[in-house]
Amino acid sequence: MKETYISTLSQYIEYIEKLKSYYPSNVFFNNPVSNSFLYRGISNISYKLLPSVYRKTEYEFEGRKITNDKYLAWSSEISLLQSFIHEASGYLSIPANELLQWAEYAQHYGVPTRFLDWSRNPLVALYFACKDNTEKDGSVWLLHANNYKRFWADHVNVSDTMTIKEIITDMLNEDIDVEYPMLYTPYYVDARMSAQKSFFLVWGKKKGAFEDLLASEQLFMDLPEIDNGSRVYGKAQQTDSLFRFLIHADRKQPLLHELDMVGINEKTLFPGLDGLGRYIERQYRFDYNEAVESI
Repeated sequence: MKETYISTLSQYIEYIEKLKSYYPSNVFFNNPVSNSFLYRGISNISYKLLPSVYRKTEYEFEGRKITNDKYLAWSSEISLLQSFIHEASGYLSIPANELLQWAEYAQHYGVPTRFLDWSRNPLVALYFACKDNTEKDGSVWLLHANNYKRFWADHVNVSDTMTIKEIITDMLNEDIDVEYPMLYTPYYVDARMSAQKSFFLVWGKKKGAFEDLLASEQLFMDLPEIDNGSRVYGKAQQTDSLFRFLIHADRKQPLLHELDMVGINEKTLFPGLDGLGRYIERQYRFDYNEAVESI
């Protein structure tokens, strides 16, 4: 797997710019409005790129490790979504057959779904990689959206007349043979999704972790060690799609302080009183271990 550790905000941005230069969105890589990179921050590097509804739990019983589905052990995904629709209908005026819209709201309010959040803003992803699990190394995944969309289009068999809404609705109902996760821009149901510049990957038939699916296809990007100014646009620039930045646990708090200085914090990413309250709490909290590490 191609990956590298980052320690500072400037280093993180420098490496992203290198990847942008080496893997342009298209042959016109200097186009200022062309940016196909998406990002997802994970606070524990052991966590997989896997939607919550497909996650599993492990426990020991009589000396044996047993793995089971966390949410689908006794039910189905569509039953879980229908339960949310039944309970939330009094709060949301959405027709019951609008499964995609219901699924987006379910994802937004913490119901396990086949959706996985990404962001167009690399600083947002870095924030989520650093904010929790302060004793664990974190990571930020980078996805070349244009390259992945080309890969996806080459590996699915859907009618050209189908809309994104129709495809995803059929995926939710397991009525379509789409194997790989589909990338799309959701409707922003509130200010938080807009602030975080959200994108979704929605899983198809293959239920594995995204990095494992792309590793099997050899679609990992490589960070050039030396930038000699030369530019290429060969097969790798049109196919490689995934890269991972790693963050040591002891760099999380310093990075959060750097992000706060450029306006990335609870107050801006969670508009409203909840985010404001968390921001004030963080500003005034004293963490002895953090203070020692910064010396």
